[in-house]
Amino acid sequence: MNRLAFPSLLLIFLLTASPLPARTRNAGLGPLEVRNHYPVTHAYLWMYPENTATLPDGEALTSYSFSMANTFVNTQGSTQKITKTEYDRGIVASDFNSADTGQAVPNLGLYMDVESYRQNFRFKYGFTPSVELSVEVPFLTLAGGIMDEYVEAFHAIVGVSDGEQEGAYREYSDRNKFGYYVARNGELLVADDSPIYGDTFLGMRGDTSLGIKWNLWEGGRIMPAFTLKLNYKVANGEKTDGGQVSSGTDDRGYMFTFSKGFDPWFVYFGQGMTSFGKNPSWVSDSVFHRFISLEWMMFSNQSLIFQNVIQTSIFPEEGDPSSLIPEEIRNYNLQASTALIMIGYKIQIYNLQFDTGFVQDYSNRGNETDFVVFFDAGLRW
Repeated sequence: MNRLAFPSLLLIFLLTASPLPARTRNAGLGPLEVRNHYPVTHAYLWMYPENTATLPDGEALTSYSFSMANTFVNTQGSTQKITKTEYDRGIVASDFNSADTGQAVPNLGLYMDVESYRQNFRFKYGFTPSVELSVEVPFLTLAGGIMDEYVEAFHAIVGVSDGEQEGAYREYSDRNKFGYYVARNGELLVADDSPIYGDTFLGMRGDTSLGIKWNLWEGGRIMPAFTLKLNYKVANGEKTDGGQVSSGTDDRGYMFTFSKGFDPWFVYFGQGMTSFGKNPSWVSDSVFHRFISLEWMMFSNQSLIFQNVIQTSIFPEEGDPSSLIPEEIRNYNLQASTALIMIGYKIQIYNLQFDTGFVQDYSNRGNETDFVVFFDAGLRW
């Protein structure tokens, strides 16, 4: 499904926009500026979609965003080797062994029941008419949360069983209990059942990210606008809390973005990469990003946005590729690319701007956040 979603969305736009007159304005309010919220990724820099336009020379934007994400992964769910019983007893390395042979599995095994709350403070400044500088400081809370019953209620409405892979085998675990376990080859790499709240009411401070965006070309009636964004994450200190909040090292990334306007539509397309400075062997050295975003500007200051984001996995290729791998590993493909659909609403009122929407994983590989709701408020001055 994820292979077809991206070209299909582009085709829909082209068919819709082809009879519409092109205009020189090639950037609207979009796209949705939402990063990845899979628990493993929070400690790292992660490039995300942005508008091709930059702030005017001397103008600034201060914004606050809040995102709440629900993730549940149990690679042992099909064999019920990890259920509420094992969680209450304390999950151990042998719980991730093959149900068929009892032997350790070389592939990754995961048990993640995590609800993350990411609060992000961002400052942008128009350094020149085509160059924009930015600083971001996140604060994170990782806990059991409150969303499990609502996610399960949604599954019931759409006919998804929580006792099967489509429902992530949620039925066999208690709701709203934090668990973060990563195992490989008979060893627990991460074992944490204690929520992370931090020492401030905002949560635990994450690593600071610095960015520069260069609008290389504003485009015209035929050519699209074109922008290059560079980001650098500066580690605030040593790796802490198992690496869930800070990786303890610097990361870097880039994103090329194109945009084109067809009244009242805008299309954004971007591709980039994030490279991690230092990471454990079970985390990839880098990830690639690709997105397409369709914006319908309903009014001059309001837009509805549909967005598709495809990214390579945070987990590297590994393990036994043969047909003899255990059932619990065959049920998941943690190294496959992830696929997300996003729907959001944006509005600008004088110097204020607001974004809200949700994100849904539709690849069901166990390497992506199940559901995210987000809100962003900003002031231009």
